[in-house]
Amino acid sequence: MRRAERFVPWRLLAPALFLETALVLGPLVIAFYYSLHNVRFFQIRRFVGLENYARALESPEVLSALWVTAVFSIFALVLTFVLGFALAVWLERDGRFATVMRAVVLVPYMIAMLVGSMLLKWLFSQEAGLSSLALGPFGLGDVSILAEPRTAMAALVFNAMWRDSAFAMIMLLAGLKAIPPELHLAARVDGASALMRFRRITLPLLRIPMLITLVRLLVHFVNILTFPLILTGGGPGNATEVVVLKVFRLGFADHVLGQANALALLVFLANMVLVGILLALFRRAGRI
Repeated sequence: MRRAERFVPWRLLAPALFLETALVLGPLVIAFYYSLHNVRFFQIRRFVGLENYARALESPEVLSALWVTAVFSIFALVLTFVLGFALAVWLERDGRFATVMRAVVLVPYMIAMLVGSMLLKWLFSQEAGLSSLALGPFGLGDVSILAEPRTAMAALVFNAMWRDSAFAMIMLLAGLKAIPPELHLAARVDGASALMRFRRITLPLLRIPMLITLVRLLVHFVNILTFPLILTGGGPGNATEVVVLKVFRLGFADHVLGQANALALLVFLANMVLVGILLALFRRAGRI
C-alpha cells in the first residue's frame, strides 16, 4: 500500500471528526469553563472553582429535581419498554392487520414532541379536555389531572409511554425478525412449549436489541425537557420538575449560567454512570 493511500481513511473521516469536535467536544469544554466561574447573562465575572458544583449538590430544589427525574425515568422506562415489547410480540407476524396496527402505533412517534405534549395538555385540561368528560359520569368532573402532584406525574409518564413505545416496538420487532424461524420450528418438533421457546430462544437472542432499546430510552428519559416543560411546566409546585428542566430554568430564567453548566455536567456524568451500570448488568446476565 502506497503511503498516500494510508491517509485516505483519515481524509474521509476528517469532516465527521471536525463536526464531532465542534458540536460535542467544543460545547463540553465551554460548559466546563463556565461551570468554574460566576457567569450571569453570558458575562464571566470571577473564578469560583467548584462552588457551582457544591451549590448544585446542596440545593434542595436540585435534590428534589433529581428525585423527580429518578421516579419519572424508572416508571417511564419500565412501562414504555413493556408496552413496546408486548406490541412487538403481538405484531410480529406479517399480515394486513399487523401492517395497519404498526402504522397506527407509529403515529405518536412521528408527531413532534412539542405538538404531542401540547395535544395531551389540551386533553388533560379541566376546561376543554376530554378527561373531564370521561370522569364526569363518575362524579370526578371537577378533578384537574395536571393540578395534583401524583396525577400530573402519571400524565407525564403517560406522555412518554404514549410516544416512545413505538420506538421500543421498532427495535424489538427488528430483533424478533432477525431470529431464524428454524430455531422455533426445531424446538416445536422437540416438544418445547411456547413459553419455553420464548425463554430459551427469543429472550437470549434479543439481548442486544433489548440493551440498545433500554439504553436509548434511559438516556432519553433522564434528559427529557419537552414533556415536562410543555405538559406540566414542572408543576404543580415542583412535583414534575425534572433535573434538565431545572438546568433550563437556571440558565434561561435565572441567568446563572455557571450553576446551570455545573448541573448539566453532573447530569452528563450521571448518564455515563447509568449506561455503564446497564451494560454491566447485561454482561453479567449473559454469563449466567
